[in-house]
Amino acid sequence: MLRRVLRGDAAAIGLFPNTVPAFLISLIPLLLLPLMLGLATVFSGKVTRGLTDILAAICALLVPALVSHALARQWGQEARWLRFIIGFNWCQLALSVLGIVMLMVLGIVGEGPGSSNGIVAILVLVSLGVMGYGLWLPWFGARHGLGGSGPRAVLLVAAIYAGTLAVLMTRGMLSMEHG
Repeated sequence: MLRRVLRGDAAAIGLFPNTVPAFLISLIPLLLLPLMLGLATVFSGKVTRGLTDILAAICALLVPALVSHALARQWGQEARWLRFIIGFNWCQLALSVLGIVMLMVLGIVGEGPGSSNGIVAILVLVSLGVMGYGLWLPWFGARHGLGGSGPRAVLLVAAIYAGTLAVLMTRGMLSMEHG
Protein backbone atom coordinates (compact mmCIF):
# COMPACT_ATOMS: atom_id res chain seq x y z
CA MET A 1 0.00 0.00 0.00
CA LEU A 2 2.86 2.43 0.76
CA ARG A 3 4.33 1.84 -2.68
CA ARG A 4 0.97 2.69 -4.24
CA VAL A 5 0.70 5.93 -2.25
CA LEU A 6 4.27 6.86 -3.20
CA ARG A 7 3.21 6.50 -6.84
CA GLY A 8 0.17 8.75 -6.37
CA ASP A 9 -2.63 6.21 -5.94
CA ALA A 10 -5.20 8.07 -3.82
CA ALA A 11 -7.22 4.91 -3.14
CA ALA A 12 -4.22 3.32 -1.41
CA ILE A 13 -4.46 5.83 1.45
CA GLY A 14 -7.61 4.02 2.55
CA LEU A 15 -5.62 0.80 2.95
CA PHE A 16 -3.62 2.04 5.92
CA PRO A 17 -4.86 0.79 9.29
CA ASN A 18 -7.07 3.05 11.37
CA THR A 19 -5.91 2.18 14.89
CA VAL A 20 -3.91 3.85 17.63
CA PRO A 21 -1.42 0.93 17.85
CA ALA A 22 -0.79 1.28 14.09
CA PHE A 23 -0.12 4.99 14.64
CA LEU A 24 2.38 4.23 17.41
CA ILE A 25 4.06 1.60 15.24
CA SER A 26 4.36 4.14 12.40
CA LEU A 27 6.37 6.41 14.72
CA ILE A 28 8.93 3.78 15.73
CA PRO A 29 11.08 3.72 12.58
CA LEU A 30 11.03 7.52 12.41
CA LEU A 31 12.34 7.72 15.96
CA LEU A 32 15.08 5.08 15.71
CA LEU A 33 17.83 7.16 14.08
CA PRO A 34 17.37 10.27 16.27
CA LEU A 35 17.15 8.03 19.33
CA MET A 36 20.37 6.21 18.45
CA LEU A 37 22.19 9.48 17.72
CA GLY A 38 20.90 11.01 20.96
CA LEU A 39 21.99 7.99 22.98
CA ALA A 40 25.42 8.08 21.33
CA THR A 41 25.69 11.71 22.39
CA VAL A 42 24.63 10.81 25.95
CA PHE A 43 27.19 8.00 26.12
CA SER A 44 29.92 10.30 24.82
CA GLY A 45 29.46 12.37 27.98
CA LYS A 46 27.19 15.11 26.61
CA VAL A 47 24.16 14.00 28.60
CA THR A 48 22.15 17.23 28.48
CA ARG A 49 22.67 17.67 24.75
CA GLY A 50 21.83 14.03 24.01
CA LEU A 51 18.64 14.11 26.07
CA THR A 52 17.68 17.45 24.49
CA ASP A 53 18.19 15.92 21.04
CA ILE A 54 16.01 12.92 21.92
CA LEU A 55 13.22 15.06 23.36
CA ALA A 56 13.37 17.44 20.39
CA ALA A 57 13.11 14.48 18.00
CA ILE A 58 10.06 13.16 19.85
CA CYS A 59 8.45 16.61 19.78
CA ALA A 60 9.27 17.10 16.09
CA LEU A 61 7.79 13.70 15.25
CA LEU A 62 4.57 14.57 17.07
CA VAL A 63 4.10 17.95 15.37
CA PRO A 64 2.51 16.48 12.21
CA ALA A 65 0.05 14.49 14.32
CA LEU A 66 -0.89 17.44 16.51
CA VAL A 67 -1.21 19.96 13.69
CA SER A 68 -3.06 17.64 11.32
CA HIS A 69 -5.45 16.49 14.06
CA ALA A 70 -6.32 20.08 14.99
CA LEU A 71 -6.97 20.97 11.36
CA ALA A 72 -8.86 17.73 10.64
CA ARG A 73 -11.16 18.50 13.58
CA GLN A 74 -11.63 22.05 12.37
CA TRP A 75 -12.53 20.79 8.90
CA GLY A 76 -14.87 18.06 10.14
CA GLN A 77 -12.55 15.28 8.96
CA GLU A 78 -11.54 13.81 12.30
CA ALA A 79 -12.81 10.34 11.32
CA ARG A 80 -10.28 10.26 8.46
CA TRP A 81 -7.38 11.64 10.48
CA LEU A 82 -5.88 8.50 12.03
CA ARG A 83 -5.56 6.72 8.69
CA PHE A 84 -4.08 9.92 7.19
CA ILE A 85 -1.41 10.39 9.89
CA ILE A 86 -0.37 6.73 9.73
CA GLY A 87 0.10 7.04 5.97
CA PHE A 88 1.87 10.36 6.46
CA ASN A 89 4.35 8.81 8.88
CA TRP A 90 5.16 5.91 6.56
CA CYS A 91 5.59 8.32 3.65
CA GLN A 92 7.93 10.44 5.77
CA LEU A 93 10.01 7.34 6.43
CA ALA A 94 10.20 6.64 2.69
CA LEU A 95 11.19 10.27 2.03
CA SER A 96 13.86 10.05 4.74
CA VAL A 97 15.36 6.93 3.18
CA LEU A 98 15.27 8.57 -0.26
CA GLY A 99 16.99 11.66 1.15
CA ILE A 100 19.73 9.60 2.80
CA VAL A 101 20.33 7.71 -0.44
CA MET A 102 20.54 10.98 -2.39
CA LEU A 103 23.04 12.41 0.08
CA MET A 104 25.16 9.27 -0.17
CA VAL A 105 25.13 9.37 -3.98
CA LEU A 106 26.01 13.07 -3.98
CA GLY A 107 28.84 12.42 -1.55
CA ILE A 108 30.23 9.48 -3.51
CA VAL A 109 29.95 10.99 -6.99
CA GLY A 110 30.79 14.56 -6.00
CA GLU A 111 34.01 13.56 -4.26
CA GLY A 112 35.06 10.69 -6.48
CA PRO A 113 37.99 10.80 -8.85
CA GLY A 114 37.08 12.23 -12.22
CA SER A 115 33.83 13.75 -11.02
CA SER A 116 32.81 16.59 -13.22
CA ASN A 117 30.72 19.66 -12.62
CA GLY A 118 28.20 18.31 -15.14
CA ILE A 119 27.57 15.13 -13.15
CA VAL A 120 27.29 17.09 -9.92
CA ALA A 121 24.89 19.54 -11.60
CA ILE A 122 22.70 16.66 -12.76
CA LEU A 123 22.67 15.20 -9.25
CA VAL A 124 21.76 18.59 -7.80
CA LEU A 125 18.84 18.83 -10.25
CA VAL A 126 17.73 15.32 -9.31
CA SER A 127 17.98 16.35 -5.65
CA LEU A 128 15.77 19.36 -6.33
CA GLY A 129 13.27 17.00 -7.92
CA VAL A 130 13.38 14.80 -4.83
CA MET A 131 12.75 17.87 -2.65
CA GLY A 132 9.79 18.80 -4.83
CA TYR A 133 8.48 15.27 -4.45
CA GLY A 134 8.99 15.68 -0.69
CA LEU A 135 6.60 18.63 -0.77
CA TRP A 136 4.13 17.03 -3.15
CA LEU A 137 3.77 13.74 -1.27
CA PRO A 138 2.47 15.21 2.02
CA TRP A 139 0.23 17.55 0.02
CA PHE A 140 -1.12 14.55 -1.90
CA GLY A 141 -1.69 12.63 1.34
CA ALA A 142 -3.45 15.58 2.96
CA ARG A 143 -5.54 16.28 -0.13
CA HIS A 144 -6.76 12.72 -0.53
CA GLY A 145 -6.36 11.35 3.00
CA LEU A 146 -8.39 14.10 4.62
CA GLY A 147 -10.58 14.74 1.60
CA GLY A 148 -9.90 18.46 1.53
CA SER A 149 -9.21 20.98 -1.16
CA GLY A 150 -5.80 21.70 -2.64
CA PRO A 151 -5.44 24.97 -0.68
CA ARG A 152 -6.32 23.22 2.57
CA ALA A 153 -3.68 20.59 1.85
CA VAL A 154 -1.13 23.37 1.20
CA LEU A 155 -2.10 24.97 4.52
CA LEU A 156 -1.73 21.66 6.34
CA VAL A 157 1.71 20.91 4.86
CA ALA A 158 2.91 24.47 5.53
CA ALA A 159 1.65 24.31 9.13
CA ILE A 160 3.33 20.94 9.70
CA TYR A 161 6.66 22.12 8.33
CA ALA A 162 6.46 25.46 10.20
CA GLY A 163 5.69 23.68 13.47
CA THR A 164 8.47 21.17 12.95
CA LEU A 165 10.90 23.96 12.10
CA ALA A 166 9.90 25.83 15.26
CA VAL A 167 10.60 22.74 17.38
CA LEU A 168 13.96 22.16 15.73
CA MET A 169 14.93 25.83 16.10
CA THR A 170 14.02 25.66 19.80
CA ARG A 171 16.20 22.57 20.09
CA GLY A 172 19.04 24.50 18.45
CA MET A 173 18.65 27.38 20.91
CA LEU A 174 18.63 25.00 23.86
CA SER A 175 21.70 23.27 22.48
CA MET A 176 23.56 26.58 22.23
CA GLU A 177 22.71 27.39 25.85
CA HIS A 178 23.85 24.04 27.21
CA GLY A 179 26.72 23.21 24.85
